[in-house]
Formats: sequence, structure tokens, C-alpha cells
Amino acid sequence: MRIAESVLLGTLRRGGCVRTFWRRSARLAGTPAPELPDGIVLETPGEYCDTPLSHVDFAVVRKWLVRSEDWSQIAGATEFGGSVWHLTQEYQVTADRPVQGG
Repeated sequence: MRIAESVLLGTLRRGGCVRTFWRRSARLAGTPAPELPDGIVLETPGEYCDTPLSHVDFAVVRKWLVRSEDWSQIAGATEFGGSVWHLTQEYQVTADRPVQGG
């Protein structure tokens, strides 16, 4: 089920973030991370559970996000990794619609 763009942006405005996760063969370690993550979640400040996002949900808000953190770790024959995404400082969000400026 899709999550409304206004809900996603509202959560991100309140300090939430999007976390993406991927996994692949450890033989590929050191090469660029996959473009399409295996998992995406929305972390809401003060909430116990994360909200799973679809690739479409992520694509809708991706243009207003900046990747702030990357990580990867090898466990056996698998490399795991991911990124943390926040609203970019270049945009000021008002009334659930991004407006460039600032």
C-alpha cells in the first residue's frame, strides 16, 4: 500500500529519516553500492516501529532527500549495506509541498 506524499514529507520535516538496505555477494565489496535497495523504511521520531516503504514511495520523495550516511559490512559470503536519507537543507518545506529557496 502506498503512503501519501504529505505523510512522508510531514514525518521527514519532524526529523524522521529514510533508511535503505541492500545485500550482495561479498566478492563485489569495494564496488559501488546497488542503485535499487532491497529494503526501505521510514523512521518516525518517537515511534517504536518503522514504516516499510515501497520503491515507489521512496522515488516520490527521493528528489528532496540527501544521503547523509552510508555503511557496509561483510558477514561470511555476503556484504550488507545501506544509507540514511534526510530532507535536504536546500529546500524549505511548507504546506506539504517543497519550495526551493531558503
